[in-house]
Amino acid sequence: MSILIKNGFMLSEGNKLNYQGDIFIENEKITNIAPNLNVEAEQIIDASGCIVLPGLIDHHAHLYPFIKKGIPAEGVCFSSGVTTTVDAGSTGCETYEKVRNFLDYSRLRIKSYLNISSLGLSGLPKLENLDPKFFNKEKIKELFQKYRSELIGLKIRMSKNIVNELGFKPLEETVKIAEELSVPVMVHSTDPQGPIENLANLLKKNDILTHMYQKSPFTILNDDKIDTSIIKAREKGVLFEASDARLHFSFEVCEKALKENFLPDIIATDLTAFSMYQRPTSFSLLMQISKYENLRIPFEKVIKACTETPAKLLGISDSVGVIKVGYLADIAIIKKEFTDVEFGDKPYKYEDKNLKKGNFVYNSMMTIKNGEIVYRNILFQKI
Repeated sequence: MSILIKNGFMLSEGNKLNYQGDIFIENEKITNIAPNLNVEAEQIIDASGCIVLPGLIDHHAHLYPFIKKGIPAEGVCFSSGVTTTVDAGSTGCETYEKVRNFLDYSRLRIKSYLNISSLGLSGLPKLENLDPKFFNKEKIKELFQKYRSELIGLKIRMSKNIVNELGFKPLEETVKIAEELSVPVMVHSTDPQGPIENLANLLKKNDILTHMYQKSPFTILNDDKIDTSIIKAREKGVLFEASDARLHFSFEVCEKALKENFLPDIIATDLTAFSMYQRPTSFSLLMQISKYENLRIPFEKVIKACTETPAKLLGISDSVGVIKVGYLADIAIIKKEFTDVEFGDKPYKYEDKNLKKGNFVYNSMMTIKNGEIVYRNILFQKI
């Protein structure tokens, strides 16, 4: 299959949206990028008026269909320009192999964080058992040896209603196991047991603090400024992820952090079956991109946070994450639609929700994965 995408706007090597040109795709890869390409192709796509991006990477979702929170991954992701996604700890060492066959049938590129709790989230609404004496360290190591190309790190939820009297001991042990495996830890930070510094001080380079703009008694702020421990954590290489879902985001915290120029390293969704299509929260990665640009984060930085940065963390930056000759043809064609829109920190049904007005959203026109068209907007007629 060969595809020629013409006249689209792309990010230049200087990471500015100022380059208009054509992309030629052959046999799963990008083989040429230049203005006014004159080549024969089986399909010619006119992307005039559209933005052509690397396939988006949703670094935080819950995918497995047999887990209660799981989403219909291909339908949700491809229709949002997402070609690579990460399951953020839906399964643990006792449940991963029971559902991983799903990977063999999905056209999505899927990686996973393994929950430190043996059952992961499969026991919901019963919460995870985070008593370190029940962590099956040997089984976890066995799975990482067997599925190293699939498993990328460990996940732990550190909310106080999960850890209870255990405090920060589960995180301490999880970090130790992760260091032995040479993998990062993703930490769910909403409503922790104590001050955020207790959590941040335990994290290492390339660990991920997710739900960075959550609002609970303990946030990344201290007297409306970024807490010193959070600044130190970033300096030592901890990554901060904005994955907002239904209840893990606060405009108040976010806007104060943005005034301090404390931007996300990674932007993701935390999509689950419970948060899908819950307006006005960010139920897709394009909704997240739209929200953060409406909050005045430059478009180029928003896109880097859901392409290039997660690609490096996942160890796949030599083939995806940027549009480059020789790279896999993972492409998202999107269009900026100017319209009145509301963004919220909670779904409409919550009385304490906060809303912000915006004047545009990004809409997916076409998604290409490994040189194959996997999604096309019914209104995208240009050929």
